[in-house]
Amino acid sequence: MQNRIKGTDLKLRERRKFRFPYLGIYSILIYIFLYTPLIVVVLFSFSGTKSTVSFSAVTLKWYQELFQNSELVSSLLHSLQVSLTAVLFAIILGTSGAFFIVRVNFPGKRLFITLSQLPIILPGIIIGIAMLIFFINLKVPLSMLTITIGHISFTAPVVMFQVTSRLLRLGKNYEDAAKDLGASPVKTLFLVTIPMIKTAIIGGALLAFAMSFDEIIITYFLTGSWTTLPVYIYGMMRFGLSPQVYAVSTVILLFSITVIFFMARFTGTRAEELEVKK
Repeated sequence: MQNRIKGTDLKLRERRKFRFPYLGIYSILIYIFLYTPLIVVVLFSFSGTKSTVSFSAVTLKWYQELFQNSELVSSLLHSLQVSLTAVLFAIILGTSGAFFIVRVNFPGKRLFITLSQLPIILPGIIIGIAMLIFFINLKVPLSMLTITIGHISFTAPVVMFQVTSRLLRLGKNYEDAAKDLGASPVKTLFLVTIPMIKTAIIGGALLAFAMSFDEIIITYFLTGSWTTLPVYIYGMMRFGLSPQVYAVSTVILLFSITVIFFMARFTGTRAEELEVKK
């Protein structure tokens, strides 16, 4: 019996050794497939010619023209304005919704949680058309307000589920201990609970900001004369590829990498700790 078990273990080890190199090669090919287009975009943003086939001398001309384009800079500021506003409301609504889900028991709770995920799960074109019809029926002109409301609709659930998962891991022991020591519910919230879930709030906010800044489908349906950066870039590409598109894509790529870095920093798996000051 022991010989059979040993033989089986040896066979399993041989299979793992046999499959591991192929799995590694497959992973490398996937990464090459995903990141080669990004590398090409970055390289051609420094090319001296408008050709998308051959690379010439290195230049920063396209970046200079990029920041001299007043319409593009204006659309960039519009995107930042919408994203920051949407994230601010997403933090308030998402955190409140997380406390409501975790701390309150009510009939239809699972249905409510499922419906809260729809703005993330549904295709953007469905949400965009639905909100466009909604605003048209209310006779609300398409502007920054409509775009911001559209972005809040999918950024708030992102923050909510990030904070919900942290509250579920946290439990109520710390809050109960603070209340037993005489802290009021308001003090318990701001001095105990929020400091212990702040990394989840910050991580969810960064993820929501990245999603809002890059959003084009919902924005395209809700925009009027007020244009955001992704919609403006889409308009530029309709008339053919331009090195300015490569330059702005490189800037957005670096910005997204920075946001993802900080998001990973604040959404790690480390245990939540609360520093008590004496």
